[in-house]
Amino acid sequence: MFSHDRIYLIGAGQLGSRYLQGLAGIKRHLSITVVDPSDQSLGIAKERLAEVEPSPHSFQFLNSISESKDPVDLCIVTTPAHCRADVVATITSQYEVNAWILEKVLGQSTQHVNQIVRLLKSNLSVWINTPMRIMAWHNEIKKQMSSICGTLSLLQVRVSGGNWGLACNAIHYIDLVSWWSGARVEAVNAQGLENWRASKRMGYQEVFGTLIVTFHDATVLELTCSQVDAPPRIEVETTHGLWTIDEEAGVANGPSGQQIYGQPSFQSILTAPLVEQILDTGQSKLPSLAESAAQHRPFLDALLQHWNQSHARQDLAVPIT
Repeated sequence: MFSHDRIYLIGAGQLGSRYLQGLAGIKRHLSITVVDPSDQSLGIAKERLAEVEPSPHSFQFLNSISESKDPVDLCIVTTPAHCRADVVATITSQYEVNAWILEKVLGQSTQHVNQIVRLLKSNLSVWINTPMRIMAWHNEIKKQMSSICGTLSLLQVRVSGGNWGLACNAIHYIDLVSWWSGARVEAVNAQGLENWRASKRMGYQEVFGTLIVTFHDATVLELTCSQVDAPPRIEVETTHGLWTIDEEAGVANGPSGQQIYGQPSFQSILTAPLVEQILDTGQSKLPSLAESAAQHRPFLDALLQHWNQSHARQDLAVPIT
């Protein structure tokens, strides 16, 4: 068990402020430092904090990372992807950090991912927040899909919808299928991708079309995103029949009439048990840095290649977050 409960939250935007709400719900005393260069983002974080019940924690809000000799028990990095590696470099140069949670996507290129891996290679307590695998609903779905024969044998998984943010969110489904199957990503094929368009997040891009991910056990994940609004729907072909997962309706339907009701969990709900487990045990059910980096590299390489081909450029990073 770690000897202190000092939390650093780097990035106080929309997602960071939801983490902050979750941290506020932890019963034990925490010393929480929130860092963001934007006063507006810090203001949003303070407003979100005021929406939840008063907590026993002490809070500090800063515009920059200040050097300290005190070790940090957990550092949560929710900055945009383009600067995440640089932020990790700054923190590791100034602090002793016991554990990390890093937001996805890890970076905008394999080079960014490799930089983070080099910086944190001596720390085994680093996890990436692709949290479907820690959500109660998805755990029950996996349990029931596996219950027929004790193991889950997948053939093909299809995720389809419109305007669901393929570039931003595909890594969630890649990790979900890797968790279901226990298999590593073998290759990512971006030939079915089409046009790029400005993202809702200013300064970033989204892409449409179809991305194909193959895994070492021959499972195939097909991710399709059109430009017509439609929430993502998951179809899972197994050796024992077809499952469908409708996240918006909150129901998973199995081939033998199974129905599993639930919904994806918000970050504000996931954060408290996630952080408590890390502080208490030094463990987490999120994917490790090594595991997630192996998913990110072929994904980012494929997107960057498509970006450069689409724009007749030779950029070193793809502008996603």
